[in-house]
Amino acid sequence: MIEPVKLSGTMRRVFGALLLIPVVFVLWYDQQFGGLALCFLAVLMGLEVKRLTAMPTVLGYLLLGLIVVQSVPHWIIARPPVLVVGIVFLLTFLVLVYTNYLVALFVGSLSLCLGYAGFLLSQPSGNILLIALAAIIAMCDSAAYFVGRHVGGPKLWQQVSPKKTVSGSVGGLIGAMVLTIFLSDVFTFASLGEALIVGLVIGVLAQAGDLFESAVKRHLKVKDSGSILPGHGGMLDRFDGYVFAVPAIYFYLFGI
Repeated sequence: MIEPVKLSGTMRRVFGALLLIPVVFVLWYDQQFGGLALCFLAVLMGLEVKRLTAMPTVLGYLLLGLIVVQSVPHWIIARPPVLVVGIVFLLTFLVLVYTNYLVALFVGSLSLCLGYAGFLLSQPSGNILLIALAAIIAMCDSAAYFVGRHVGGPKLWQQVSPKKTVSGSVGGLIGAMVLTIFLSDVFTFASLGEALIVGLVIGVLAQAGDLFESAVKRHLKVKDSGSILPGHGGMLDRFDGYVFAVPAIYFYLFGI
């Protein structure tokens, strides 16, 4: 049996970037097609959640369906916020019955993220906003990795993610703030101070989502959420930084 190729952290990020290129292109090219791309990603992430929770077959497919329906484009099925939040609570309760509160909260947070990603894509130029947010999260992740690797120092939270360092976390926050300044016009921020604060918040939320998923994987005793590419990990591993950041940026820009 051929063993999967083990990739370095740098190469994992290169593959992650390559994986996102088609999604980013579709989002940029057409807002409606971008909604379909989001739905496709939700299917892949939902399948990973179904496998990780190991729920009974019928309930597992119900779980998958509820996750996917959150991401269905609003030009296909319009959904009020109360319905999106209702599905979040239903999913959280369903998973809680068969797993524990940590996994249930993560699935609920993922569901809320997908629901508000759909809301974001329903706004004028929402696809460009989502691309800009993705760029900031990617910058935060990459800066944290490279700073942590070259500077080192105390661990951020060794029990959850042994390789993450405080220096890397700070580097990620700075990277997120710097790129947010450059993308100020996209978000129509009124001042440099606003851009810095929003960039900082996005960086904190992106890292919180990453740590949250790491805690879930540690609880479930798995290394990666999936194996979409050998040595690369799963879709949840690539998009965990969006879990808190997407709803937060939507609330900030458009309200509930």
